Parts: sequence; C-alpha cells; structure tokens
Amino acid sequence: MTQEIDQYLQIVADIEQAYKTAVKENREQHQSSKAYKIDTRVFWFGMIAPSIVAVLIAPFSLIASLSWTAYVSWGLIGVSYLVLLIYPLLGMWLYRDSIRKVLTAPFASLMQANVKTIMQIDAQYLPKLVSLPCDTLKLGIVELKNERSALEKRTHLVTGAIEKIGIFPGLLALAVGLTALSKTLSSAGIMTARLDWVFALAGANIIFYFMCAYSQIMMSRYERMVALTELAIERKNSQSS
Repeated sequence: MTQEIDQYLQIVADIEQAYKTAVKENREQHQSSKAYKIDTRVFWFGMIAPSIVAVLIAPFSLIASLSWTAYVSWGLIGVSYLVLLIYPLLGMWLYRDSIRKVLTAPFASLMQANVKTIMQIDAQYLPKLVSLPCDTLKLGIVELKNERSALEKRTHLVTGAIEKIGIFPGLLALAVGLTALSKTLSSAGIMTARLDWVFALAGANIIFYFMCAYSQIMMSRYERMVALTELAIERKNSQSS
C-alpha cells in the first residue's frame, strides 16, 4: 500500500503545484498594470512594513534617552491599522472596472474569477484519484482531516479565535494608547503611565491577524482536497456498481 500512498501524495502535490502555477500566471498578467503596483506597494509598505518596524524599535523605548521611540512605534502601529481598514476601499477603487462587472452579474463573475481555474485543475486530476484504491483514498481523507484539525488547534493556541473577533482588540488597545498618549503630551511631557501591555496587544493583534489569515487559507486547501477525494470515492463506487 506504500506505493499507492506515495501516488496519492504525489497527486495532491501536483494539484497544489498546478494551482500555484495558475495563480502565478494570473499574477504575471496583472503585474504590469498600475492598479497591481499600487496594491502591492500599499500592502507591503503601508501595512506590513510599519508593523515590523514598530515591533523592532519598541524595545529601544525602554532606554531613557530613547523614550521618544515609543511615540514612533505607536504611530507606525496606527498607520498599519489605518491602512488595514482602508485597504478594501482602495481595492474597490483600483479594481472598479472589475467590480462593475461583478455588480452586473455577481454570481457568474465570482464563479469565473474564483471557481473556474480550480474546477479545471480538479477535473484534470480527478481521474488519477479515481484510479487509486478506495482504502488509500479513505486513508487520505482521514489524514487530511487530522492535519486540518491539528493546524486549527495550533493556530488557536497562538492566536485564539481571532477570526471571530477580527482586529477589534488591537483597535481598542490602539485607542486606549492614543488617548493616554494625548493626555501625556498635553501635560508636562512626562509619561504618567506605562502602556507596554497596550502596545503589545496592539502590535501582536495585527501580527496574529495575518497569521490567522494564512492558517485559514491552508485549512481551506485541506477542506478542498478532502472534498475532492470524497468525490473520487463516489465516482469510483458509481463505476463499480
């Protein structure tokens, strides 16, 4: 059965590689467009880079002569959250032509954009899955479900159920921090309260947000492979009956 397992894993790897290739080709088609360039720059330099820099320079605020770096860190975290909030609106403006098409025929447009490529890839590799023994396919489903469950538990262990509460805790921490910061600046210029825990919450939340987003993408891939394998079993059973 070892050979069949290797074949199953190879088919799964081929499906993933085919999808990555399709995504890469689609990205290359849009890389020359102005909208794509603006989108990419805003994502990396407006959302990701400020968070990383804020976390890196935050420890320097513990040094008395460099306490001003705390204000810089807060500002950078604020920029990341601001860009995170306006990023969807920016995308709507950059890709307004595509959105018009979606509004004209929402279901068909979304199917064309999100489903067509995946369906073509799945249809290409489904016969190969059907050619494998049922026991191998069932074992593959078990392992995929176990891996998906393990990934979900590891994600929750680090980030908690952030997909349910979103970025609200970080925004709340940022609001608390900025309120206290404004009071401090309006006083004699002396920090009256330590806000390290607030900064940690605001900074960690946005990092965990992206970690959780990546985990959600991976879990959706596990679910897709489980569904495709189950379809292969159904096809195999219908052929044998």
